[in-house]
Amino acid sequence: MSKTLFRVLCALLSVLLLLSCVSCGKKGEKLLESSKAEKTPVMRVGGFDVPMELYRYIALNYKRDFESGQSPDIWLGDGGAALLEDLHGSVSDTLAYLYATVSLADEYGIRADDPFVTDTVERQMKAVYEEYDNDYEAYLEYLRSYHMNDSVYRFFVRNDVLAEELIVEMEKRGEIATDDASLKKILAGDEVVRVKQILVTADGMTEEEAEAKAMSLLDRVRSGEDFDTLVQKEGRDLFMFNNPDGYYISRGTYHREFEDAAFSLAVDETSGVIRTDAGWSILRRYEKDQRYLDEHFDDLADEYIAGQYNIRLEAREQALLAEGIEKLPALDDYPVFNLEATY
Repeated sequence: MSKTLFRVLCALLSVLLLLSCVSCGKKGEKLLESSKAEKTPVMRVGGFDVPMELYRYIALNYKRDFESGQSPDIWLGDGGAALLEDLHGSVSDTLAYLYATVSLADEYGIRADDPFVTDTVERQMKAVYEEYDNDYEAYLEYLRSYHMNDSVYRFFVRNDVLAEELIVEMEKRGEIATDDASLKKILAGDEVVRVKQILVTADGMTEEEAEAKAMSLLDRVRSGEDFDTLVQKEGRDLFMFNNPDGYYISRGTYHREFEDAAFSLAVDETSGVIRTDAGWSILRRYEKDQRYLDEHFDDLADEYIAGQYNIRLEAREQALLAEGIEKLPALDDYPVFNLEATY
């Protein structure tokens, strides 16, 4: 499972219409409360205690992803122990990413318990409840299908609010350019590149077959076949179909391998085969079109600003990982295979 899932999790219930106050009765409040077991800290990340409920959400979603298309018995084979270690590594990486927002916010003087943050979160949560007509059981049933509860969902809403405040503060301090003149110069310069890709996926093939096909396509490109024609006929990137513009990318917005390859190319140069979460890619860099930059200025500027924030967030994530993720003794009471019983 890509960390992207956790970066956009709040889209699960993101359509918030009227932010009006909703009266929650005691029955509703009681249903939404986490149990003592769910509140129990089981890990520590950069001085922040991770409750079992958040660990459960991440671990069970990774477990489901690891088992996707395979037997649940994969954990019992010879590679089961190594697979479980991979799962725990993925959980630790994701926790570091999530708490990087809180850690970075603290550094900028933005606390999770600031009245503005808590009030904003509360307004958004009341709007979510209203979407369910204050039927808390239906709301919780939906969350449980994703191994969540109300407290975990609130955590993600709060992280989104903190991220928005962080970007505003970075802009105020001049760490991220926001004025049109600076952004237009950036978009036209070396911090943004234009590429197209031939994407090969493993759909209907083994990974070995997919990689071999990508290598064969690279040979065809190097032999002189038209790149744009191969993009349309052989590629599996839906974004590229009938799209003559391709990607305009800035750092912090795509897979690291994709970005590194794109920025390493000269105009009209083609990459080798690059492996990412999406599959196997072959990139070619193109000259940027000033008309496109002008027509899509707002979207490209927003993407650049988001990328600059992501770069800082990922640096903090790596710093937290370097400090180490501490497993607390209580984690022994909640093995990943028994977590569903803690609802």
